[in-house]
Amino acid sequence: FKDKLTLKKLNKLEIEVTECFRYLLHKSDLVHRVAIDTHNFALSLYDNQGQLVPKHRISAGEKQLLAISFLWGLARVSGRHLPVAIDTPLGRLDSSHRQNLVERYFPTASHQVILLSTDTEVGKLEVENLRNLEAIAYEYLLEYNSQKNQTNVKKGYFW
Repeated sequence: FKDKLTLKKLNKLEIEVTECFRYLLHKSDLVHRVAIDTHNFALSLYDNQGQLVPKHRISAGEKQLLAISFLWGLARVSGRHLPVAIDTPLGRLDSSHRQNLVERYFPTASHQVILLSTDTEVGKLEVENLRNLEAIAYEYLLEYNSQKNQTNVKKGYFW
């Protein structure tokens, strides 16, 4: 019974991860399906012809989106409202993947999303997009004071 339930949950997770990943990717034909190995839980990607997509064909940014999609899929399968905290959320992403993450993931990932970023990573354009989507409840700036060896918290963002 336990094995059957695990397999059922893994199948649901595969569907959710695939859906999330394809939603975030700008190359809609790159991956058709994400499979999860039942023994070691390794992820495999398959194209429209059912052929395995070699790992070297996936960019660093696409791997980051796959990791985010996996966590997003886990949250969706769990059925629970889980908070999401992401440090350096746009680090390896090109402009179109950045836009997809800002417009498609951040506003809908959870009831509570915490982004820890630099001023160059999440720029004015991304912040304005999130504000326009009413996806920001609060903004805080963390400034380190080396003389006092402490971090000060201020309301607002970098600008």
